[in-house]
Parts: sequence; C-alpha cells; structure tokens
Amino acid sequence: MSYVSVYENKTPRTKGLILAGAVHAAIIAAVIAMPGIEIPERLNGPFIATAIPKPQPTEPVIEDKKPEVKVAPQMRQTAADRPIIKLSAAPLNEYAEAKLGSGSAGVGIEIPFETIKIAPDPVIVGARLNTRYAGQFQPDYPVGQLRLERQGEVSVRVLVGTDGRVKQIELIDSPHVDFWTATRKQALNKWRFAPATKDGKPFESWMTLKVRFEINS
Repeated sequence: MSYVSVYENKTPRTKGLILAGAVHAAIIAAVIAMPGIEIPERLNGPFIATAIPKPQPTEPVIEDKKPEVKVAPQMRQTAADRPIIKLSAAPLNEYAEAKLGSGSAGVGIEIPFETIKIAPDPVIVGARLNTRYAGQFQPDYPVGQLRLERQGEVSVRVLVGTDGRVKQIELIDSPHVDFWTATRKQALNKWRFAPATKDGKPFESWMTLKVRFEINS
C-alpha cells in the first residue's frame, strides 16, 4: 500500500508570505529604535592591539594599635548613701540640716535660714540735776571754815535712784573734813535729780560732782 502526500505539489500561499515579512520587518524596526545601540561603520585598515600592564596590588597600611583605655564604672549614689551634715545656726541656737545632692555642676548644700531681726541700739539718757531743785544744791558753809576764811572744792560720787534721790555718796577729794560733812548732809537730804533712763525707763546710775565753797565779799 502506498501513500501520497497532499502537500507535495501545493504552492505557498500569498497571505502567509506577507505575514512573515511583516513580522521580520517589525523586529528589525524595534532593534533599530532601541537607544544606546550604535552600528559601527565598516573599518578599513588593520587592527592595532596594545598590551595594557596589569596594575600591581598595593601593600596594606598597618596603623599603630592604640592602647585600650578602661573606664571604671561610675557608682551611682542613692539618697540613703548621702551624708547629712549638722551645722550650727548661731546665734539662733538651732541646727540646720544640710543634705548633699549630686548634680552635674558638683555637690550642692541646701541650708534653711531664718531672718535675723537686729534690734536697734537702746536710747540711754544720763542722770542730771533737776532744775526745780537747783537752789538747794549748795550746802551751808561750815562755820569754823568760814571764820578762818578757808575756801575749798569737794569732789564726790553719788548714786541716783529711780526716784531722783541720792541713795549713796562717796568722797573723792576734800580740802577739809568740814567741807565733806556739809556736802554729804546736803546731798542726802536736799539734792534731787532726773534719773537716768534706758528707752524711757528709769534706772540707777552713778554721777561725779564737784561742790565749791567760796566766800563772797
């Protein structure tokens, strides 16, 4: 039995040839339109080949090894480990508690202080003779000394009480005992003073006085 091919004597169709040609034309157009592809012109003449030397590897640079610095770990201080310093707050006779605190700028001390009020100086006025009793200051002239025409000056210290009276008298100097006796008697009985005061309140104070005995012609 023999077989005869049905395609043996058939001629190629025109439609297929056109389709194949269009596909090839599209491929060529796409290749030409791609950027960066340059078709070199035809070279005329011989090729010259130049040998390029191979770069030598550079030796690695070895740096000096730096010594390692070991940093000791910092100890963190807690509030319980902080010392408490007792400071005397004279003249208040109180103690201020200073707590040490850690900070970036160092150790700080917190001390509570109270305002100290400074009292002004007291106003003191010394004792002085009461002008109302100025006529009673001079003692009687001793008769014996007057008869002898003796004159003299007596220096005494007197303690003036808060009521202005002389509470005590002491002799400093006298030319004769008669002058001293007359002066003492007059001071204890007749002398009156304005007492010394401190901020307006009277207090006892000592005074030094001189009594002169003179004969007026």
